[in-house]
Amino acid sequence: MRALLILLVGLAHPALSGAESLSVTAARMIEFETGRVLREQVIRIEDGAIVSVAPRAPGEQVSIDLGDVTLLPGLIDAHVHLVGGEEQTPYQDLTQTAARAAIEGVANARKTLLAGFTTVRDLGSRDFGDVALRDAIAAGRVPGPRMLVAVKSLSSTGGHGDDNDLPADVRVERYSAIADGPDEIRRKVRDNVKHGADWIKLLATGGVMSAGTDPMMADYTEEEIRAAVAASSEKRRDVAVHAHGSEGIKRAIRAGVRSVEHASMLDDEAIKLAREHGTWLVMNPYTNQYMVERGAAGGYQPYQLEKARQVLGMKMESLRKAQRAGLKLAYGTDSGVQPHGINGRQLAMYVEAGMTPLQALQSATTVNAQLLRMEGKVGTLRPGAYADIVAVRGDPLADVRVIETPVWIMKGGEVVAGGPPAQ
Repeated sequence: MRALLILLVGLAHPALSGAESLSVTAARMIEFETGRVLREQVIRIEDGAIVSVAPRAPGEQVSIDLGDVTLLPGLIDAHVHLVGGEEQTPYQDLTQTAARAAIEGVANARKTLLAGFTTVRDLGSRDFGDVALRDAIAAGRVPGPRMLVAVKSLSSTGGHGDDNDLPADVRVERYSAIADGPDEIRRKVRDNVKHGADWIKLLATGGVMSAGTDPMMADYTEEEIRAAVAASSEKRRDVAVHAHGSEGIKRAIRAGVRSVEHASMLDDEAIKLAREHGTWLVMNPYTNQYMVERGAAGGYQPYQLEKARQVLGMKMESLRKAQRAGLKLAYGTDSGVQPHGINGRQLAMYVEAGMTPLQALQSATTVNAQLLRMEGKVGTLRPGAYADIVAVRGDPLADVRVIETPVWIMKGGEVVAGGPPAQ
């Protein structure tokens, strides 16, 4: 089955690759807005967008009949890091040039697309590699998901985004977003937007992957986060905040950010604030589980593995509490900490935390579309949306793991994996 995913139909079936008008059908289609499973629907596509969805008429001819599979919209990962190599130690990362990191990003983007994720939000890159990759994909130069990018994450001195593992007399000449105080933060927001940022990412607490930081410790004041939100709003950008510890989470929510990433340590007050403010939470337990399971063989350092073990249990408990409280739970994997192309594996952990398979899949479709302000364009198979379609065998509403091995993928009206249907 996996072999199907390396077949690019632009080579194997050119007639389907550039078609301006076509139609797709299969045995089943899931409408995630309602949770209904619809039978024998025909999705009609023109110029890369869905124009209609209706039951197949007797004898009706369609361009692509996929048979006994289930159709769903292309999935959305709201937290990835595509640029750069996989499973590198901190010092190995320093040996990677910006050019090599960008080339690795091309490979990572393709893996992500072939996993069925047709839209992503890239939350922190290096040397504008995310901007270049986004634009190359949009221009059709390389295959990959539709991208929204954040350029470089803003960090306080000594925070999650600083080079804390380097000695004081070593300087790395890379684009930096270290910013302390409201004035510096406002300037760096403007700088990131100048260089192509669609979103602003701010690191409000320590992290798992960074040396010398504590995920529980808040690194930015509420005033500083408010400065980022205000400066971003002036540029019509939203703010995503990395925050593990409860104090950092609460400061971010009160400051008006749109999403909190990780949200590993939710207390009752944080849950109350998230509900009142309508803040999206983007929690990624699979990252920590993968790190613990992979261990040192994955290039992870002892301090990273220790923090991953500490955070995993708290994050799963926070996810359960957030689910019970009815908070806005989006889907983001932090892919890049773990390898790309396995983005769908986290869905099962969402179900383990108390979601139904439908709710887990909605988090990666309709909910993420709302978070990204792309409702009606992505995460849906309704008319007006991009023709992003994924086919899987079986019933993902009964076993969400079938999402992990898609058999056919279309993005923007072009078949990118799975080959033409068998005749």
